[in-house]
Parts: sequence; C-alpha cells; structure tokens
Amino acid sequence: MRRQFYFIAYNVKAYPQWGELKAQKMKLELNFDNSTNAECSTSAPIVGYAVLGVVLLEDCLTTMGKLTDNSVDLIITSPPYNKAGYEGFIRKRHEKDSWSKGRNIEYGGEADNDFMIEAEYQEQQIKVLNEMHRILKPNGSVFYNHKVRVAQHKASHPIEWILKSNFTFRQQIIWDRKNSPAVAPIRYLPNTELIFWLTKTPCQPNFERAKSPLFVGEVWQFSAKPNPLHPAPFPEELPTNIMMCIKDKTEDFVVYDPYAGTGTTLKVARSFGLKYFGSEINSNYCRLANETLNGTLF
Repeated sequence: MRRQFYFIAYNVKAYPQWGELKAQKMKLELNFDNSTNAECSTSAPIVGYAVLGVVLLEDCLTTMGKLTDNSVDLIITSPPYNKAGYEGFIRKRHEKDSWSKGRNIEYGGEADNDFMIEAEYQEQQIKVLNEMHRILKPNGSVFYNHKVRVAQHKASHPIEWILKSNFTFRQQIIWDRKNSPAVAPIRYLPNTELIFWLTKTPCQPNFERAKSPLFVGEVWQFSAKPNPLHPAPFPEELPTNIMMCIKDKTEDFVVYDPYAGTGTTLKVARSFGLKYFGSEINSNYCRLANETLNGTLF
C-alpha cells in the first residue's frame, strides 16, 4: 500500500523555543513498511527532523524502489569498490602493509563484504545507477566516486559499466589523494580516484560554478582522512565543492547518498541547509551516521 513519507525540517534559528518550532514538510511518495530500520529507530526515526538527517538501515535498491520518479535533486556517493572481488581472492595481511586494515577494504570489519564476483558487481552497479537515474530530477546531478582497480597486471575502469547505464556522462573529475596505500614499485603510484559527474539528460543541470569554490578545475587535491570508524570515507571537501556550485538551492532541494557510510555527504548537506537522507546496510555505520547527524557522536 502506498503511503506518504515525510521529512520534517525545523528552522531552529528562527524558532529557538521548542514550543514555537514550525515544521516545513517535504513529501516523498514511498511504499513504507513500519518494520524497516528497526535497529536504527532510536537514533534515526523514519519520520524525523531533516535538520538532523536520517539514514535508513536498508539496501539502497530497496530505498530507491520506494521513491517516485524525479524526486531527488543531488546524489553524491561512493560504493564499495569490490577490491577483493576484482582481485579474485581476499589477501592475507602482510607485515609490510602500510595501513591498519591491510590489503583489503574491510567494511564492518569483514573483508568478504567487499568480495563479489566481478561480473555480478558490475551488473549490480548498473542497476543502482539506473535507479539513481530514475529518481533523479531532470536537472539533477549524480557525483559517483570510484577508482581504477588493478589486479594481475590488468586495470579496470569504472566507465566500463557507467556507459552501460542510462546516464549521460558529463564530466570526469580527478581526486588527487596525494598519497596511496599501494607502494609496490611495479607501476606509477596510484594516488588518484575518480568522480564521475552524471546527468539524467544531455541538458544543463542545476549548476553554476561558484566564484570561489574549493577547486575550480577538474583536479581536486586533498588528502584522504583516516577514520577509525569506517575504512574508506571520503573527506568533506568532496561534497562541499559540489554543493557550493548548486545554482538553485530551493526549499525542497533533496540530497541522497545510497551508500551513506558514516554520513559525510549528509553532514555537509546539513551545513548547507539542504534536506537529505541516505541508505546504509551496515547497522553500525547506520547508527554512527545518525549519531553524527544528531550531534551526539562528536
């Protein structure tokens, strides 16, 4: 049965007294099951305050399947890279590993969480991209962070599956991380990741380059910031530079992160006064994200 799903945003500055708070409702059409997200219900109520944000404890395909077409303005996300799956095996830790989690990306403390058969991973990502395309507004944008992976002396570029999706590929941005955990001398140091700007149609999106963004060109240079709570977070500079260049930040502007992790994208959206929500399948990350957004973690 189709129900109405509401995010309720309170203007805390304008209405400092709790009894005087007035709600601004932003309606999204959702097929919503009250039993969903039980593990996050205490820190992220499904009907909650958008100024505090909400991360849903479920797979992003489940979340997006509940959304109507053309309902989201901006998506900024970084999926798991399937690093172990592309290599074809989970590497054992080595005494010379330069980062604390060794050679695998261990989401939720488990290396096999990033271990899918590569062909299945790419098909999954195409499905995710096509759902993003469906829910995106005609003038919206997706910024999809991924990287070139290398295994057995062969590289795989994300454009291989991105071009199989329904998106229009608008621009490639290079994130210069300035360092790399891969230090083997057999190739040039792989110290970059990629951000793919994707649009629904080949038309001008809701974008105007800010006069003084953090980065004006296609190369964004900032170091990855280690986070003991998550193995692969991207720094706040990434979503910040994007949101600085959104031309029309209307009252119903909505930001979504399908792989919310610990909530970086949503935290930045909150700082811009935008409505936002995310999906996360790991209950620990979901809890941490909601605690961060609610201001109770730090």
